[in-house]
Amino acid sequence: MVNFFIILVCLLIGYLFRFFKLADKDNYKIVNNWIIYVGLPAIALLHMPKIDWSVQYLFTALLPFFIFGLSYVFFRLIQPIFDFSSRTLTTLIIVSGLSNTSFVGFPLIISFFGVEQLKVGIVSDQATFFVLSSFGVFLATSFKPQRIKTVQKYKLIARRILSFPPFVAALFALCFQDVLRLISLDDFLGSLAATVSPLALFSIGLQLHFQRIGTEINAIGASLFYKLLLAPTFALLVATVMGWKGVFFQVSVFEMAMPSLVASSIVIQSFGLNAKLANTIIGLSILFGLALVFLWHSVIITLL
Repeated sequence: MVNFFIILVCLLIGYLFRFFKLADKDNYKIVNNWIIYVGLPAIALLHMPKIDWSVQYLFTALLPFFIFGLSYVFFRLIQPIFDFSSRTLTTLIIVSGLSNTSFVGFPLIISFFGVEQLKVGIVSDQATFFVLSSFGVFLATSFKPQRIKTVQKYKLIARRILSFPPFVAALFALCFQDVLRLISLDDFLGSLAATVSPLALFSIGLQLHFQRIGTEINAIGASLFYKLLLAPTFALLVATVMGWKGVFFQVSVFEMAMPSLVASSIVIQSFGLNAKLANTIIGLSILFGLALVFLWHSVIITLL
């Protein structure tokens, strides 16, 4: 419970910094750089060598692909009802189909399941990033005003994946896990990793804003419905039908109940999609997602 209040306090502090203009509008990028280049790699190096790999991790790794695919199907199906523009439709698929598995997910995993379950969150986060950098970028580049050649598209995808520090750290940890187990770096890496939760939440607080709520109510409502209710329900149904139970599967499904991925707005903005809509959805999904997290935790641990 203490950790949950820390989450709320860090979010609030970030928002108050923004509200009282104690930080410039782009200061969050400096915080994000620390998280991406130092904090998240430290988490990967700390926890990846300790993972006892099994076939179960396929479920964790494939869930983000499944949820993103369902997002594509869902918004394509409701497109005739709401008559979304191509630009808005693509934005909704991307921002609704990806979960905030690290910035919000990691602190909540620690709060509800314990720090030892971060190893599940790391796998989920790496898979989520891969979906964003591959299918997310591919979909964004297919938006008509921003079409680029196929070769350039695949080069862009490969560059994003191979240059992402947490991904590089995860690969390093996998290749040299025996060495990392022998070297006593837990205290050092643990100290760096501990900065991720408060700084990530502070950064999110800096970015919270709620523009366009009245003018885009249908799009926002559909996105929040899918991301916070439908997506985790489908993930839970898969695990329940397959008879998979235990804390491992609970954490895997729990990650799919997280708010929209903050990083998705970077891709959306880079390719001329509806960035203001995406940022509004991300902000609201964080608020509503935190409100629903107790409910989802209770449902998940009861059924799984």
